[in-house]
Amino acid sequence: MTVNMGQISSNRFHAVGEDSAPVPFVIHLRECSTVVSERVGVAFHGVADGKNPDVLSVGEGPGIATNIGVALFDDEGNLVPINRPPANWKRLYSGSTSLHFIAKYRATGRRVTGGIANAQAWFSLTYQ
Repeated sequence: MTVNMGQISSNRFHAVGEDSAPVPFVIHLRECSTVVSERVGVAFHGVADGKNPDVLSVGEGPGIATNIGVALFDDEGNLVPINRPPANWKRLYSGSTSLHFIAKYRATGRRVTGGIANAQAWFSLTYQ
């Protein structure tokens, strides 16, 4: 799955921790059985930003944006820190279940510089 964050001016960020506009995305689960499990938790994994370990790194090097990372949020707007076990659990439905999330660029340093700002994440599902 690819989440297109769009183009955002680096001038939009004025302080550490400031976020861009939300970009929603959905993880679709199929063939769910509530006989086996009633709830599911999602954990996201990836390379953490060097200044904020809760957000995804966009990398380093020529042409790469600096002082910016990608933060992930649940459907209620709570930050989902990367590389940690699930903290929130969602109800499973028989058949299909849709899990809604939000991605935002987050300033991790005082001066964001423009450039390529791509990040990769993997997710794991834990059932209860």
